[in-house]
Order: sequence, then structure tokens, then C-alpha cells
Amino acid sequence: GVASVSAAEYDLGGRTVTIARYDIEGMENYFASGAGRGRVEMVEEMFNVKIAFAGIPWDGGSDIILTSILAGDPVGDIFVVTNRWIPTLAANNALLPLDDVLDEEYYQSLPGMHPRMRDIYSSYQGKAYGISVNGSFERNIDIGASQGWIYNRDMFKKAGLATPNELQTADEWTWQAMREAAIKLTQDTDGDGQIDQWGVGGRLEPWPIEQEMAVYSNDGGILKEKNGKVVFALTDEDALEALRMWRDLAKVDEVVMIGDKYDIRGEFNKKTVSQFRLDLFALPDHANEVDFDFGWVFHPKGPKAQDYVNPVWGLDAALLPITCDEPEAMVAIVNALFETTSEYRDLAQYENDFLEFFMQSVRDRASLDVIRQMLYKVRLWDNIPNLSADLDLRLRQAWGEAALGKESPKSVMDAIAPAMQAVIDQIYNK
Repeated sequence: GVASVSAAEYDLGGRTVTIARYDIEGMENYFASGAGRGRVEMVEEMFNVKIAFAGIPWDGGSDIILTSILAGDPVGDIFVVTNRWIPTLAANNALLPLDDVLDEEYYQSLPGMHPRMRDIYSSYQGKAYGISVNGSFERNIDIGASQGWIYNRDMFKKAGLATPNELQTADEWTWQAMREAAIKLTQDTDGDGQIDQWGVGGRLEPWPIEQEMAVYSNDGGILKEKNGKVVFALTDEDALEALRMWRDLAKVDEVVMIGDKYDIRGEFNKKTVSQFRLDLFALPDHANEVDFDFGWVFHPKGPKAQDYVNPVWGLDAALLPITCDEPEAMVAIVNALFETTSEYRDLAQYENDFLEFFMQSVRDRASLDVIRQMLYKVRLWDNIPNLSADLDLRLRQAWGEAALGKESPKSVMDAIAPAMQAVIDQIYNK
């Protein structure tokens, strides 16, 4: 069967292959008693190899990897880490490019959106560096940190509004539709002069996220490539449009229950907010807590968007140090250990495996189908590596000011653009 083919291909002569990762306890548990039980022993036998695990901290972990490689003694033979570390490691010539190792057949043997991983999450300056672990080594917990939209279906129906699921099916779930619903659903239900049902919830400060998600849902980004250069793109019209959208909701329409002043999730469950952006993996919490009907859709899309999009914070990938002398064997080990390719998993079953996890967390088929579609419409959050704490704070404050401050979004973003571009140039435009 499968095992004998690969075993014949690679015999590593009993050497140790070390896998380095930050959440090493999670990985060890996965192989000791979780869904990965028995895989390590199987791989050790197949490849005549000993598999070992090494922990690295999350904070400063990429520096530890980089320093160890440059010193000629990598902390691992394989690093299973977030793709957000790729630019820093690759820019410093620490990673092995894999374009000569991973061919089209390899990519086509992956599930979901992973055949497009080169475009989505594993490249730096046109070269591929990642081996798929299907987003996470926990099988069926792919696309972690996905972002969609939850709404109180009872409220929409009571107000005589078309539901977001109906609108999305008709390709009409847009910012404008969301805004019209938010205006209608913002109500003083008991007549005491205070709004007690908000049209939409949002984290606009001090940890802003709505503004950024709206930029992605209008085909914009923090970064874009223009004429072979990576540029700071929050001064582009698609981004400014997104910032003005939230600004209008909050300051003109006054229909937003704002941010961390309230626990929006808790307020949704108490029926004081009608709709908001939510992490996909937070859905089960609501399913178990609420006594009303709710639906799940993509983030509404802006006027410049071609399609709905699922913004994902980052995806894990397996990376190899530039000193690696047997990349083909390492790829084969990753495939076998994490069961990522069609050689080890039924690609047709992939969607079902994933949806099974959420089956109990939605109230209707339409919402479950949205979760299925989210596996294919992934777009990663942009990442400016090596932002100092000071600049990171400035960017966060700019997001907040653009939506809630006195200055226009354009002047706010114009003001921080030079400092951001200088950092971007360092890592992308050398």
C-alpha cells in the first residue's frame, strides 16, 4: 500500500528529524492521544527515522529560528509556524525556497483552497517557502481565525427585512444592505429615550478590527504590490471607502454599539445588538447560549469587491531551513505525519470533516453552506513584519481615528503612510 511506496523512496538511516513549534504541548498531545495518534510511529517506520519535537516561544520565536540557522545549528529540521514569519526569515536568507521541490501535482493533491497556497500564504517575493499542514496540524480545524458575520434572524424577520442569507444567495449582501438593516434595527424598544437595540456591533477602538475587515471586503489591503514594489495601501480609495463606511455608521447614522466598551458577543446573546462580525470558531458559543434563531454569512461586500471574502489572520505552514539537504524527504514526512495530501486523506471527504465540527453550531443549511464556501474564499490579513511597538500602536490608533476621530480617514492615513512605507521597504523592497 501507500506506506511501502514512500518507505522504499526514502530511508533516512535512523537519523533524528526534529520538528520545532511554539505550541509544542498541543502538537505532542495531538500525536499522543488526539487525532494524530499512531502517526509518529508509522512515519518513523516508513522512513527509518526518529521524530523529535522542540518547543520555541511564540514571542521572539522567529528570531530564535533565524539566529539558530545563521549559527549553523537550526532548532529544528522542520518548523511548523505561522506564515506571518515567512517574510522575515526569507528576507534574511534563512529558508529553503521550495519551487524546485513542490510541483503542480503536489499542489493539486491538497484540499480546500490549499492548491492556491502559493498565492494565498506561502510565498515571499515570488518564491514558495511553505509545505501545507492544511492550515493547522489539528485535522479539520482548518482556516482558524476566519471572519464572517452573525445576525439575529428573528429581529430581521420581525422588522420585515430580507435576511443576510437571502441577500447573500442573491449576491446582494452588501455594505449598503447591511447599513439599511442597521438603521432600521436600531431602536428604543421600551420608549425610555435610550437605544436598547443596536443595528450593528463593532470593535472600532482601542483594538480596531472592523475597519480592517471592511478594507478586505472591498478588495483593498494594508499592503499592495504596484510596479514590482510593495506599498502601504490604506491611502487607496478602496480602503478609504471602507473607513468612511464605518465612520458613517458610527457618527452619521449612530447605529453602532462600539467595541470593547461592551462585550459585543455577550450583548448579541442578550438581544441588544442585531448583527456583527464574528470569528467562525466562536460560533459554537452562541449556539449553546441563545434561545433565538440566528444566521451566518460572509462579511458584507463593498462596491469594489468582485466576491465575498473570508479574512483569516494567518495559516501555519511547514518551513525548511536553508541548510536542509533532503527537502524531498522532509516534504514526504510532513505529508505523512499531518495527513495533508490525497495520498493520506480523502479530498472529497475534506469538506464534510470540516463541516461536521460546525453542524451543531448553526440553525439552518444555508449558514452551513456559507461555512463550506469559506474554505475556498480565504484572504489573509495583511502583515507588516517587524513593526516596532510604537508604530504598531500608531497604526492601531490611526484605524480608530479614521472611524471615530475629527480628521478625515484620508488625512489620518496620509499622516502615517511615510513611517509605514519605510518599514515595508526594509522587508519587501530591498
